[in-house]
Amino acid sequence: MTWIDWTIVGLYVASAIGIGAWFTKRASKGTADFFVAGRSLGWFVAGTSIVATTFAADTPVFVSAMSRTDGISANWFWWSVLIGQVATATIFARLWRRSEVITDVEFVQLRYGPGPITKLLRIFKSFFQGIFVNCVVMAAVTLAMVKITTVLLDLDPNKLYDLGIIELDATSLVLLVLGFVGLLYSAMSGLYGVVYTDIVQFSLAMIGSIGLAVIAYIDASSGEGMMAKLAASSDFKPELLQFFPRYDEMSWPLFTFVVYVMVLWWASAPGKGYSVQRLLATKSERDAKLAFLWYAFLHYVMRPWPWIVVGILSMIYFPEVEDTEHVFPLMIDHFLPTGLKGIMVAAMLAAFMSTIDTHLNWGASYIVNDVYEPYIKPNASPRHYVWVARFTMIFIMAAAIFATTRIPDILGAFKFIGVFFAGIGTVMIARWFWWRVNAATELFALYATIIFAPIVLIFIPDLTIDGETIDRFGLRILIMTVCVSAFWIPFAISSSKRPSEAAIAFHNKMQIGGFGWNRISKIPAELTAGLYEWVVVMALLLCILLGTGKLLFHEWLVGGILIAAATILFIPFMSILQRARTS
Repeated sequence: MTWIDWTIVGLYVASAIGIGAWFTKRASKGTADFFVAGRSLGWFVAGTSIVATTFAADTPVFVSAMSRTDGISANWFWWSVLIGQVATATIFARLWRRSEVITDVEFVQLRYGPGPITKLLRIFKSFFQGIFVNCVVMAAVTLAMVKITTVLLDLDPNKLYDLGIIELDATSLVLLVLGFVGLLYSAMSGLYGVVYTDIVQFSLAMIGSIGLAVIAYIDASSGEGMMAKLAASSDFKPELLQFFPRYDEMSWPLFTFVVYVMVLWWASAPGKGYSVQRLLATKSERDAKLAFLWYAFLHYVMRPWPWIVVGILSMIYFPEVEDTEHVFPLMIDHFLPTGLKGIMVAAMLAAFMSTIDTHLNWGASYIVNDVYEPYIKPNASPRHYVWVARFTMIFIMAAAIFATTRIPDILGAFKFIGVFFAGIGTVMIARWFWWRVNAATELFALYATIIFAPIVLIFIPDLTIDGETIDRFGLRILIMTVCVSAFWIPFAISSSKRPSEAAIAFHNKMQIGGFGWNRISKIPAELTAGLYEWVVVMALLLCILLGTGKLLFHEWLVGGILIAAATILFIPFMSILQRARTS
């Protein structure tokens, strides 16, 4: 790191604080401004902010490590979520904006009406998602940042700095400074500051990631060629370049892939968390839909291959690495020149802060909007709730720092969350389209999840046979989904004999229609057009995603066919965009 690189890093940190200061007055008006930016965001800002938040410091680290260790096909762990997130864009995005809630947890009040069960459900979900899940994600991000800063900044882990009250090693000191900066500007400016710093962060991140991948790819392609150099690496196996598990024989990778494609995405389909927060912050239903379409394009078409390419090519330059989660920062340090290295380091630091600021704001929105304001101190001034939100952010940050000491690895943290949320995915979808789902049903599904998740995690661990680890994550996902659904569906049928007043009011406001609401009124279902758009957009994105990868690794025929198919699918996609713009 030269003075030029450090200058770039310093300019980003200063710009983040400056953006926070600029929006402080506007964010302080009330919770709607602080948590959903006064519902003022256009589709470009909202969509870019979602993808910037998902580009955390841990994302390129674990994607590159996973690709190197388990091969390209392992990315179906997150590629499969595309199926559900396209459904969010084409079916649910407009509905979320139409609901006019501030958080996805507040939705339970709109859907089920007031009552003791709704209150219990709302409070439980607020603390579970706002504190527990939030801290697990933030801890995983912090763990990745430790790996990045140790390598890129060449920090001595044994050197301690005396801060008077406590002594910290260099890595912890850097993270403390970054965490404080993220807390500072997000507490000052609410969601306004979060989304506009996200634009800067994503721009830096993509410039750095693409630059790294291009430089490494050109270098690997020189001389005897990339494929020959890979074949000569001690870590390389030809199956690492397969996009799908072998389907001519039954195996755990094939079973896992099938579960990913058939089941894993259910929990993500209706949307949740900070992505819903951005949809609720848009100016209109049109902007909400376009925002998530834009996010899906950036997330699944622009971002994946730089990280995967870096992970695969790292086998040429760093064979037999002990910790594969170090390969991404090692490749940065090896390839990037002065200036571009500073951009990449700034991007990684910004990615860390971007995720931290989002989760602080999002977590505080649950505690303030869904617990403190309705049940502890209603009718206080708007500024009072904003200040409570700022103090809540400090508490969440402290809890996340503690959680960092309890997270052993990044991928394990995300798989733990995946197992937990797999069980409630079906009820999260059904509550939009079936009048029988009530507050007791959703609470019962959560109880079943809490009971089954520890059992599944304890009694269905990964196996090690002949030195090879067998990942049974797919089996855990399938069991959780089947068991929890088998509990809540009969409960919904037995507990709802007739439509409640809350269900009728929800139906009248949302006007969703369809078979599940026929008991109330038979209006045309919005779902039909959404399903058609879902299939078209999903096919288009998958063709571009897989076609690009095939071309990168010299499978010219298959790659060309997929890109040609994407070109054809672009015609109906343009009509979908036109309808979205005019609706």
